[in-house]
Amino acid sequence: MAWRGTAIGGLIVVLGRLTAACGGTDTPAADPRSAAAEEQESERTFLPEGSRCEQVVPPEVLAAGSADPNCTPRVESVEADANQDGHLDIRRVYLLPCPTMLGEDVRPLILCREADLNYDGRKDLFRHFREGQPVMEEQDWNFDGVIDSRLFFSDGDPVSYAIDRDGNSTFEMQVLLQNGNVRRVKIDVVGDDHYDIYETYEPSPDTSAPRLISIGYDLTGDGSMDRLITSTEPEEEPAEEPAPAPGEE
Repeated sequence: MAWRGTAIGGLIVVLGRLTAACGGTDTPAADPRSAAAEEQESERTFLPEGSRCEQVVPPEVLAAGSADPNCTPRVESVEADANQDGHLDIRRVYLLPCPTMLGEDVRPLILCREADLNYDGRKDLFRHFREGQPVMEEQDWNFDGVIDSRLFFSDGDPVSYAIDRDGNSTFEMQVLLQNGNVRRVKIDVVGDDHYDIYETYEPSPDTSAPRLISIGYDLTGDGSMDRLITSTEPEEEPAEEPAPAPGEE
């Protein structure tokens, strides 16, 4: 059967754009502290306008202790002008840890990275890290200062994607990923914090692109699927929910 109006339209392009915008290495080749930063011992306490990357030492780092009792973990930021127009478009925040209790050498760890994608002076893309691995990414798609999407990671791999479809700061759409492919899409159409539409996908055997295999509907608003339409079978009512994707609650 032919499928129309599915939620997946354009999502693959968006995911590709996110990957490209956040490409590059996240581990610095050298200590990010510049000569000017070394001369100025006072820690920077303000944030650039629109920034979501805080310069705060993670609590778990403070609690871990150090082999050097005179050392205090610090955070520093590095900024760059990507298009050389005189405005700083990219900002990275690094943790400068102390030696471990075992006396091991430590290197700066990235905590957060943010970028101004359209060079309007306001940051639009924010990626947050823990122990050098990405855990969440936020993006302002239409550059209006409001976060439109959040991409979540597990062990460095994207596992789910939350989308605010109408700009009200509520994420009405959830996309669950498996091995980088869209597996399940859930949408709150009514706006009552309950999903009303459930779309299930599988990789196409020819192109590996997501192929819609079923759409389920919650018609009563009780959080349970009442109707299921599949690509090969007629409507069934009531219907059994498809098996959950990894990471789905």
